[in-house]
Amino acid sequence: MLDKALITRADDFGSSHSANQAIYEVSKKGIVKNVSVMACAPYLEEAAEMLASSKDVTFGMHSVINAEWDRVVWGPVAPKEKVKSLIDHRGVFYQDVLELAAAKPDLDEIITEYKYQLERLRKVGFPIAYIDSHMMPEGDIPGLAEKFDRWVEEEGLINHRYYNRMLPDSDKFSHDRTLFEKEIRKLEGQYKLVLHPAKTSDEMKMTGNHNYSGEFIAWEREDDYEFYNDPTVLSFLQEQGVKLLSYKDAEPAKEPYNFSLWRK
Repeated sequence: MLDKALITRADDFGSSHSANQAIYEVSKKGIVKNVSVMACAPYLEEAAEMLASSKDVTFGMHSVINAEWDRVVWGPVAPKEKVKSLIDHRGVFYQDVLELAAAKPDLDEIITEYKYQLERLRKVGFPIAYIDSHMMPEGDIPGLAEKFDRWVEEEGLINHRYYNRMLPDSDKFSHDRTLFEKEIRKLEGQYKLVLHPAKTSDEMKMTGNHNYSGEFIAWEREDDYEFYNDPTVLSFLQEQGVKLLSYKDAEPAKEPYNFSLWRK
């Protein structure tokens, strides 16, 4: 294993114009080596036009079967009659992963939806190399992890469950550079850093739910954008001898991560 290494990832490409702008910009700055794309989101085609031909990053499918915001919703890419158990009374994805789990969704329907999402990403031009998951439903829906693993293996793609050694408190780095520098200085081995860059806008303020206001989400994701966009962050990582990795260059763990532990 490398002495100091980070799998750096930007999530939710395609989810909004604000996220697309931010991720496009940070992808050119050298920190971000992986970009996860949402096939079910409304700005997918714009995302593809902006970045799909880039050789600077590795692209992954951000598989989605829930839509967590109150006013911003997503539905399936597959025909609804093929994934009925994934759809709530509104005709879109359930808002919460735990709510979906309680509805006991059909595992085959989940994989069907994932197949349609992957097909759509490839159709618009993204060379997908890895699969990760939005809100990690593998940890809440019994049997899904095993189904997910088999499907990803069949597709010949990289499975994120083998690359989930997260840096402690990494969700605070954008707001606390001192904490970031402290963790990087003592870094040993390979870890993962995932942020959600987006530019502050009325569009981002439309997100939010009972846990977080849209204004908070907009502020938090603007901070993620500024962190990945800051040349001093890249300089510090280079000074500390941290190798930045795409999933293609990273080393998998011997066993997949159990995402039920992530909830605890």
